[in-house]
Amino acid sequence: MNKHLIYKQQSGSTLIEVLIALLVFTIGLQGIASMQYQSVKDNFDSAQRSHGIWAAQELINRIRANPDGRANGDYIINGNPCDGNPAANQCADTSDNPAAVCASAEMAAFDIWESMCTTPNQAHSQNEGQLVNPNLQITCADAPCTEDSQFTLTLQWQSKSVSDDSVIQDDDDSLKTEQFNQVFRP
Repeated sequence: MNKHLIYKQQSGSTLIEVLIALLVFTIGLQGIASMQYQSVKDNFDSAQRSHGIWAAQELINRIRANPDGRANGDYIINGNPCDGNPAANQCADTSDNPAAVCASAEMAAFDIWESMCTTPNQAHSQNEGQLVNPNLQITCADAPCTEDSQFTLTLQWQSKSVSDDSVIQDDDDSLKTEQFNQVFRP
């Protein structure tokens, strides 16, 4: 007897093979979606950290450029610099208005507001979302402050980073405090 006639050659896939392939494919897609979710969160966290460090360094350079403001302690602050209204005087030129003539205290208030509460592409407008709940603390090592005093700048903001999630849960919307700290002498 011919074996070829007894056994028919199989062609195509069985339903069980298709379902197993679909299951493996679905698990792979879930892994990719999870990685994408974590990547987006990490990218946002990195953007906030970059903006916070940039803003702090910008403010330090502005403090160095205002010796009278340093000596008078005009840069001493502890709180959210973006609560409330913008600085009273715009101490820098804009496309609409020339700069106001500012005293050292007005310049310090403007420097803090512009460095912390505006974005580089939207100068002189209120910041909406660059740093979440920023808290700025600038202290002077000497009492009273002098032009050559040592200053400490601490900037904190709220962030939800990927490293904070031990297990990804949709109901975990807690924010963690990020911090940048620098001691400097102008």
